[in-house]
Amino acid sequence: MSNLMSRLDERVMPSKTVRICLDLNLLAERDAAMAAVASAYNQTKDDERMAGGNPHLAAARAAVDEAEARIREKSIRIRITGVDRTTYNRFMLACPPRKGRQESFDSSKFFMYVARETGEYIDEHDQAHEILAEEWNKIDKTITDGEHDRIAQAVVEVNRGAGGSDIDFLDVASATTRDSFGISASPEPTASPRAGSGDGSRKKSTSKTSTAKADVGSE
Repeated sequence: MSNLMSRLDERVMPSKTVRICLDLNLLAERDAAMAAVASAYNQTKDDERMAGGNPHLAAARAAVDEAEARIREKSIRIRITGVDRTTYNRFMLACPPRKGRQESFDSSKFFMYVARETGEYIDEHDQAHEILAEEWNKIDKTITDGEHDRIAQAVVEVNRGAGGSDIDFLDVASATTRDSFGISASPEPTASPRAGSGDGSRKKSTSKTSTAKADVGSE
């Protein structure tokens, strides 16, 4: 009997964390602070940049740090975890297409449905918590369209995107060496006795293999 079943039990699904800022004005403040950094940097001479001698640049960077600290304090994190394909298809069946629409599922409901089923709240101490129904209701009512898009992207990434990359290169790499950059490369051919004798040898064609990239499905 093989060890396949025990190996399958090792499956770990991917996850992605979506951070939602509860005060969107802070994001605009950070954008303004970043613009101030760019302006101060462009007005700073090269030697001043190296020495950190421009007080305006230092102040602008400090303003960015402060803005990001406030955003972090005013943000919540939701971690979305991927599921097996049978469960994912069941989620789609739970959100049938709207009448008269050419769609596989109701995209206005589907992504938040999946988030409710697979999401959890990560607190400021990095502890995971179940999100209650009334909490999800409030999240759903208060998020912006842009924040909904980022939740939808996380759902697609950990479900449709995960596992789509071909890893057959691992089998090919077993017959190759790696260069100084860690990239697989064919080993140098060894000289044949014929070549060593000075008689010369025929050139052999080198076959090349390529791997196809899987298309990542999206909404």
